[in-house]
Amino acid sequence: MLVLALLAATIEVRRDGPPLTLEQARAMTPTALGDALLTSPHPPIVEAVVGPEGMVPPPPPDTPEATEIKLFAAAVPASQPGFCEKVRATITLAPVMRWEGTLPPARAQAVSSTPLYRWAEPSAGPARCEAKRYAFFALDPGLGDRAFTVIRLLGTLKNAYDRKVQISIDDRGAREMRDYAKGHRDEMKDMPKDAITPIVSGRSAISKFPISSITAIRRYVDAWDRNPLTRTDLKDHGWEAYQIFAGGEWDTGVIVDGDRIVTVRFVKAVPPPF
Repeated sequence: MLVLALLAATIEVRRDGPPLTLEQARAMTPTALGDALLTSPHPPIVEAVVGPEGMVPPPPPDTPEATEIKLFAAAVPASQPGFCEKVRATITLAPVMRWEGTLPPARAQAVSSTPLYRWAEPSAGPARCEAKRYAFFALDPGLGDRAFTVIRLLGTLKNAYDRKVQISIDDRGAREMRDYAKGHRDEMKDMPKDAITPIVSGRSAISKFPISSITAIRRYVDAWDRNPLTRTDLKDHGWEAYQIFAGGEWDTGVIVDGDRIVTVRFVKAVPPPF
C-alpha cells in the first residue's frame, strides 16, 4: 500500500534517543522500544528481536561491537492482491567496547528497512493480516513480482485441487515421530495423532500446506540432500522451477509452465540445525 511505502521510507533512528543495553532493550515492550529507537511518526511496532538470532561467530577480541535490534511493524494489506505486508526495521547500535564481559549502553546509529510479505488468510482484513515475523518472507530481488504470481497459483491449487497437476509428499517428519513413538509409548502418549500419521496423498498435502506461513521463495537450486524435485522433474522443458519453505518444516519444489503449475513436490521434515 502507498501508506505503508511512505511510512517505510521515513523510518529513521532517534539521534537523541536513550542509550540502551541489550538487557534494557529486551525488558521493553516492542512499542516502547520503537519509540526509543525511531523518530516519530513511525509505523506501530508489534514485535522485536534484540541481538543476534541463531548461531553467529563471536566478534574479534578487543574491538568495538555493533549490535542489532530488529523491529517489526504491524501488518497491513499489501498493494499486491492477496498478500499482507509488514516492515522490518533493522537498527544498528553504535559500536562499543565490552567492559568486564558486558556491553555498555549505546544509542541507535543507523537503520535499514525491508518489506516482508505473507499470503493473506481467507477474507483477511487488517486484523487477519497479522502474524509472527517468521510467517513472512522477504522478496528475492531476482524473482521480483514473479514470486507473488507463483504463490497465487499455489493458492488457487490449494482452493481447487487439479488432478492434472503432479503432487507428491515425502512426510519424513511424521514417519520419524511415529517410529520414535513406538519405542517411547509413555513419553508420547499425549502426542496428537496427526503428528505421527504421515501424509501420503497429494490432495491432502496441498490442503494442509501452510501457504500463509511461507518464509522463503527462490529459484530452485539442485544442491541439497533434501531437494524435493527429481532429475526427471528438472528436465529442460523451458519450465520454471522454484523452491519454497513454509511453516518451519515444509520444503516445496514447484514447477511452473507460464501461468499454470505442472508439478508440486513436498518434503515435510524438521530441518537440521544451522
